[in-house]
Amino acid sequence: MEELFEACVASKQGHLSEGSIKRMASSLQKRVGVHPAFTDAEKQFLRQQVQQIPKADGPAHFGVRELSERVSRDYLARWGQAVAASNVAVEHFSRSVAAHLLDAGFSGAYLYDFIRSRVDAPEAITLPQLCEALQAELVASPRREFEVLLAFAETPDMPNGVPSSWLRGNAITAWLQGNGFSTTNVRASVAILLKVRARDHVGAASAARGEADRYAARSLIATGNPLRQLPLLWVKGAPSPAPMKEASRGVGVKELFREDRVFSTEASQSVDAALELLAHLDGSSPPAAIAGGWGAIEGLLADPSDRSSAADNLATLVTCSFPRAELTALSYRVERQHPEASQDLAGVAGNRDRARAVGLMIVEGRMPAMRGEVDQTAIARLKKLLDNPGPELQTIRDAIGESFHRLYRQRNLILHGARLDSVALTASLRTVAKLAGAGMDRITHGWYVQQLKPMELVAKANLSLALASREEPLCCVDLLEAN
Repeated sequence: MEELFEACVASKQGHLSEGSIKRMASSLQKRVGVHPAFTDAEKQFLRQQVQQIPKADGPAHFGVRELSERVSRDYLARWGQAVAASNVAVEHFSRSVAAHLLDAGFSGAYLYDFIRSRVDAPEAITLPQLCEALQAELVASPRREFEVLLAFAETPDMPNGVPSSWLRGNAITAWLQGNGFSTTNVRASVAILLKVRARDHVGAASAARGEADRYAARSLIATGNPLRQLPLLWVKGAPSPAPMKEASRGVGVKELFREDRVFSTEASQSVDAALELLAHLDGSSPPAAIAGGWGAIEGLLADPSDRSSAADNLATLVTCSFPRAELTALSYRVERQHPEASQDLAGVAGNRDRARAVGLMIVEGRMPAMRGEVDQTAIARLKKLLDNPGPELQTIRDAIGESFHRLYRQRNLILHGARLDSVALTASLRTVAKLAGAGMDRITHGWYVQQLKPMELVAKANLSLALASREEPLCCVDLLEAN
């Protein structure tokens, strides 16, 4: 809802198309329609606001924002009531609650420790109680100011010298020691104390990295010299320093390694150019990651007359790779937990055969009971898929497609509207990074192993999805290739 509110303004300014807004409104209405945290009256209100494209600064436009603020106030408590009253889908619950907390500014590491401490407590906790605890934490831990030390190995070039507010030599050592940090191997010429707002110290480090990235970009284009920052950040109140480099977003194109193509001289100009752009999606600042990531996708998969079509084409490839990836990963966990019950997997080496063996176990009801909730959920998800592949694959494709269309909208806001603070910027990266890597992995395999151009691979995938049926459930294993 917040994204739609923002997009209506961007559309008025000419940065997003009317079709893009319509797609957002339709997707939002579908999601809210099956969302247990909304009342029937709220669902009806939203339908009325988005029957027509909301005009920026009009009643419907502000109505969407009002509803968003209303639901956000007690969203977790609403989920608590929903799980107490009925049997909700566990993945819908977990995705929605986690996304809400991450979007609210909590870091993943902080949330993991918070939830794990309550799940592992001697006294059992129910889902409604967990929702209450999370809602209370949301209220008790507002965004607050953190002080972060950003240090430099060499003094940056500045026409007026180092500002008096910066720290030097002994002052840096005193600050570190005064805040409980070791000074061993810290060789800093100067340092700056950043003031950032976050809900926890891990989030503060992330916000400080964003500031540091901006300084580095400005320095490079202003002086031609890169900043020499130390590899650590020190957040006041944190138990230990944080790495300067953000953790990988998980973009992986393993096919390059599997086929020994990393140093290949027989490269495809178009595919390799896309891979270079895709690398930004894994480790660059959010704006550069969005721009580079979408550039890789559009360059290979867009129809010249409709650049947004690349989102649906990539979603098709990712959807077709999903069943085999899920089944293969599950096969190894089954083998570890139940070696006595996994004779079907004995001596099976190839991923295709392993996936087929586990798929057959699920179809025939021979899957042994798995210990972990994650594995149990995976089996339930795969059983639902194998029972009726056609509609389920289409549902997966639609969901993934919406994520890639959001990436395209974020790219347009950045490149056309110079918006670097969109409400969906971080969420978009969190959602699409691994998916984009999975799709590019399939494109790379298709090009180097199957000798298929990206659009030829899309055509193959479209046909496979169209023909998928419950009469042949294991067709899910061979949606992109037959071996």
